[in-house]
Amino acid sequence: MRRIIFSILLTLIIGSAQATKVKVKVIALFADKAYLEIGGNKKIVNIGETFEGVLLKSASGRGAVVVIDGETIKLNLNQSIGANYKKPDHDSMKIYPNSQGMYFVKGSINGQPTSFLVDTGATFVTMSGQKARALGIDFHKGIRGTAQTAAAVVQVWRITLNTVDIGDIGVRNVDATVIEGKHPSDVLLGNSFLQHTRIQQVGPALEIHKRY
Repeated sequence: MRRIIFSILLTLIIGSAQATKVKVKVIALFADKAYLEIGGNKKIVNIGETFEGVLLKSASGRGAVVVIDGETIKLNLNQSIGANYKKPDHDSMKIYPNSQGMYFVKGSINGQPTSFLVDTGATFVTMSGQKARALGIDFHKGIRGTAQTAAAVVQVWRITLNTVDIGDIGVRNVDATVIEGKHPSDVLLGNSFLQHTRIQQVGPALEIHKRY
């Protein structure tokens, strides 16, 4: 049973590179998420999600682990800590790898929440037919074709997604491919979205900025 602790458990005061200071609070903790307040903005953040430049790596009733500018910090009850930190610009974000070195990020397709695997080798945003149905996408209205996989020839559909969003980065009218069946198991964030961004490696993180 998930346990939520109502009260300000953890407070992190972070000095920015500029004159202003950013205050980060953990208002409440769950088994797999935390309710964060950063610079006056509040959000329930899932493990693996970045909010205002702070990555929530883990959370439980005992505390939280966050990543700030590549530094992992363990926060216990009633702990406060100071560090140099500059809030990220709008329309940019950092994504940190998981233990397998893969880059996952939470976002949405047509307003429906989902998780993406960043794949710079994929031409299009790509998902399985099973995932498309779960997101309410009628992909059979798209352009039908076939593709050869390692196992068999499969049916595919080319469609256009109204919106694809990760963090504050949103792109409209994104080309996508739907493959009939259950694979790929993750939605691949391919180049039909990534071409609208600039990506650079900053330490272990991918830093993504929206192009204008």
